[in-house]
Amino acid sequence: MSERQAASDPRIAIVDAPFDCDESEHPFGKRWRQETITLTAAHVEALRQGKLLAVDVQEEYVVYLKLDAAIEANLGEIGYGG
Repeated sequence: MSERQAASDPRIAIVDAPFDCDESEHPFGKRWRQETITLTAAHVEALRQGKLLAVDVQEEYVVYLKLDAAIEANLGEIGYGG
């Protein structure tokens, strides 16, 4: 398994590096493809502002990323977001 499995959502794992899906079954079991997406400062700022990030996955699926509601609320209290 991964270094740490996110307790609140088993679909998310925190890992040190990408795994080679051809040679490894980590962190979610066997997968057929993998992709790395790098978030920029603008992406992180958009999340802080309460926006969602829509991520195109292999030109077949869409994944939406958002901040946890508690983090978003805390950021709002210290002046981030709308």
